[in-house]
Amino acid sequence: MIDFYYEFPDNTLLFDRPTRFAFMRGYHPEEASTTQHLFHSQCLILASRVWLENANGAVLVKIGRHDVHESINPRELIWIKLQAREIEL
Repeated sequence: MIDFYYEFPDNTLLFDRPTRFAFMRGYHPEEASTTQHLFHSQCLILASRVWLENANGAVLVKIGRHDVHESINPRELIWIKLQAREIEL
């Protein structure tokens, strides 16, 4: 299981709805459809922060335009999860 959580800048529209936080459940790059891969890539470009959660825990993988790999406080991700809407393709 690999879940990605995205934080978008204010006034970002996702499927014509204002969206601040979103997530893709079970995204596996090597198994993803072309549509999923393109959408995930676009979310990475638009997002101001991106987290990855898998069986090993959660890490922050992007801040602004910089790729990072930073451990996070689990409480921070809980707050993100409560606010995020699921992206289903």
